[in-house]
Amino acid sequence: MPIYTGKTIEEAKQAASAALGVSVDQLTVKVLQEPRHGFLGIGRRLARIDAQKVVVHKPKSATPAKHAVKSTATKSATPAPAASKQPVEKPAAPVAGDDLDPAVIEARHAANLKKVRHAGNQLVEYLQEAFKNLGIGTVPTITSVEAHAIMIDIKSPEPGRVIGRHGQRINAMEQLSNVFMNYHGAPKTVVMLDTSDYRKRRQQVLHELAQRAETEVVASGQAVFLDPMPARERKQLHKELEDNPHVKTYSHGREPYRSVVVAPQN
Repeated sequence: MPIYTGKTIEEAKQAASAALGVSVDQLTVKVLQEPRHGFLGIGRRLARIDAQKVVVHKPKSATPAKHAVKSTATKSATPAPAASKQPVEKPAAPVAGDDLDPAVIEARHAANLKKVRHAGNQLVEYLQEAFKNLGIGTVPTITSVEAHAIMIDIKSPEPGRVIGRHGQRINAMEQLSNVFMNYHGAPKTVVMLDTSDYRKRRQQVLHELAQRAETEVVASGQAVFLDPMPARERKQLHKELEDNPHVKTYSHGREPYRSVVVAPQN
């Protein structure tokens, strides 16, 4: 099925017209995907159509009737032997458990890696352009690729501006990156952005934050509401305090303002 694309439906039709060598009026067109501009380059997509030439069927000329010819063969004529039937080979039925075949699993894993790396290369260009528009020079580099995860290190002479106040800028860019990957062929991919070992230093900060919150809750008997933070950081705080006999934790609010609450155990 030939598919033609363009920024608009009309542009896709013109592409089909040029490829098939006929005018637009001589095409049968089926719209497969409407175009969309997207937001900040995310979600942008082209129009896609299926186009074919209009086929004109000519009426068939009447075939003169054939006169039946009486057979002059005698009744004793020996009938022709019937053609022997050849067995038809049927396609082999799929073997149960093919999905568990190591070769199939390996092929799927390789395909997922390829999709993530391809979308990740596009994301690197997007991030560099986005930071450039903010007046920040950066060189994003992919440091790790997995089937549903990718890590990108952002080198910059101004890492503080890349991180932003309390990590707000780099976390916002990380959320945009997740959306970008979803729209560019690698859905459900977790993106981690880092610069100047910020994530490692942040882990230590969260460890100390959990200890301070526990001390305050035990001393006051009141729950402590922490600042909103990404899901990965909330997970670390829950992990830090999950075995503590004096406090309990739970998440509160909606993304992107979801935060951790540290409360008395009883």
